[in-house]
Parts: sequence; structure tokens; C-alpha cells
Amino acid sequence: MAKRSANWTADEEIVLVEEVGRRKELLFGKMKGDGSVKIWEILAKGWKEITDVLNARFSLKRREEQEIKKKYYNIKQRNNIIVSGVDEKAPEIKNPENLAKIISNVFTAEMEIPAETVDNLQIYKLFRMGEYDKQRKYPRPICVQFANKSHKDIVMRHIKILKDKQSPIRVSQHQPEEIREKRKHLYDVQKQYADRNIETVLKGQKLIFTQSKSVYRDKIGSRPMADEIISGEEVKIAISTRKTTEDNGNRFVAHSTPVDSYKQVRRSLVEVMRTENTASASHNIYAFRFSTSDGTAHEGSEDDGEHGAGRMLLKALADNDINNALVVVSRWCGSKIGPRRFTHINEVGLSAARNMPVPV
Repeated sequence: MAKRSANWTADEEIVLVEEVGRRKELLFGKMKGDGSVKIWEILAKGWKEITDVLNARFSLKRREEQEIKKKYYNIKQRNNIIVSGVDEKAPEIKNPENLAKIISNVFTAEMEIPAETVDNLQIYKLFRMGEYDKQRKYPRPICVQFANKSHKDIVMRHIKILKDKQSPIRVSQHQPEEIREKRKHLYDVQKQYADRNIETVLKGQKLIFTQSKSVYRDKIGSRPMADEIISGEEVKIAISTRKTTEDNGNRFVAHSTPVDSYKQVRRSLVEVMRTENTASASHNIYAFRFSTSDGTAHEGSEDDGEHGAGRMLLKALADNDINNALVVVSRWCGSKIGPRRFTHINEVGLSAARNMPVPV
């Protein structure tokens, strides 16, 4: 079992934010590259520099690059709230600056926060989430980014007033995308158990069986760790690959192999991670489906930080009737390409699955 990372201190978080800020243009700016160096290599270099700085400053708490990236994005979101159910009116659409007045009115009139307190709230940024569409049935939610957590907490302490009033407006904490995806996954698992008349209840990030009070645990576990990949038992399996795609500095490569049990899925994951350069990818997304001898279907997926990608890849396998297969898609990140990344992941994943050797 992998050793749990030590908790982050306030000093570590401050240094992390400062170091990312120094490389903001490199990590998040628009880059086209000069043809000699891949953009994903430039980004990897930036995050490696940040990792090295943190590990040098706090030598007793060695952090992995992926953990550091995840922590930074969580810090960005923890001061945010999402306000839902606020009507979109013409004055706001023509002049987005009116959104500040609308939010101020929500806080004072709907949530009954004193006007003086509202005036002193330090809001870094606020915006409607998503593109405006006049055909949309419900108004777009509003993301409010506070300058510090204490001001967000002031607003969160008043959300009960909205419930007591039965207001159509709802305020919630902006959960990191990783947590939202985990809950979606647990909802899917809960539905599968419900189809088998097994009662469960979702509490936070845990799915609990009502009768036994035990907690659901993924049968595959987390992504294979470095020591498992390097020194684990070697299992010779046939691994297929097919299409490779590059887009704006991003590179996508897929591998697939036949599987018919959870044990085989785990072993095959380790073997795929041993293929050349795969373990160095920014994300290794995977999905699997297989049926046991009694006809029971089993399936699962993992995003590995590419939130929602595993679930979409699994759906693509199901829609194309691909069974008894494990598909791993590796992505080396470049510049932002938006939702195109999901198209690439599904395309290379399906290409590898269709090229998969038939077990003898």
C-alpha cells in the first residue's frame, strides 16, 4: 500500500503559489512552440522546477510532481462558491459589471448578511459559468472567487437562511473537479447496486452499504506506484497500440490488452505502465470491461487527474460493444485544447482496442 503524503503546511502552500506565480506565463500563457521543443516538454520542465524548489525548501516532506499540481488547483478553488438559481436579465447580459450588484443583492436581501459586511467582502473575481444560450432552461451558475477563505466562510454561514426561505437560489462550495468526478463515479456504482436490490447511501466521498455499514472500495485500487512498476512480478501479456495523435503540443498514445478478471486488470495495468515512456505521461487514463463465466458484467475507469476522461472512455467502449478489454490512454500535456482532448482520448483508445489481439 502506498504511503500517505504528509499534510501540507501553510508555508508550503505559500511557496507553491509564489513559485507558480513566477512561472504563470510559462504554465498558463499561450504558447505555440518553435518546432524544436515540444510544448508538453516545456510545461513538464516548469512543474519539475516547482517540485524541486518545494522539496529543497521542505526536505522532510518530499512531494511528487502530480501531488503538487493537484494541490495547486485545489488551493485555487477552495476560496470559491457557486451561486445557482439567479436569473439572467438583459441589463446583466449587456453589461457584465452589473453582476457584482446582483450578487451583492443576493447576499443582503436573500441571505440577510448585513450590508456593511457585504461591502467589506473582498471578491477577487466573479463570472457566469459557461457560454450564454438563450435556449437554456436554467440560468447559468455564478462562480464567486473570494480573496481569502474567511470571507467565503462568512457567506457559507448564511446558506441555511436560503433553505428556511425555500429560496430558488442555492449557494454551495466549489468542489475540486476531482471530488466532483469521484461522486459521479460513486453515483454510477450506487445505481448498479440498486439494480441488484442492494441498498447504499452516499455520504461525502464514501458509498456505504446500508445493511453492513461497510464502505465501498474500488477493486482495482489506485494507479500502480513506481516501486510496483519497477520491482513487481513480471507478467507477459500481449499489448496492442495503434493510433497516436498530437494536438498543440499534446500527445496521446493508447495501449490495450485482453482481461477477464479484476486481478488481470491490475496486473495488466502494471505491464502497460512498463512500456516505453508510459509512466512519464501527465495522465494515464484507463477503462475496462469484462464478463465472468456466470455472465455478470464488470467495468470501471480511472481519470488519473484528467477529470471525466475515464468515464467517457468507458462509455465509448460500451457504445462500441468492446468487452473483455483494458484500454490505457496516455496524455503528455501541451497547451490547452479544451474538450478536444476527450475526442482524442476516445479515438486513440478505440483504435487500440480494435487492434487488440484475440486471446488464444
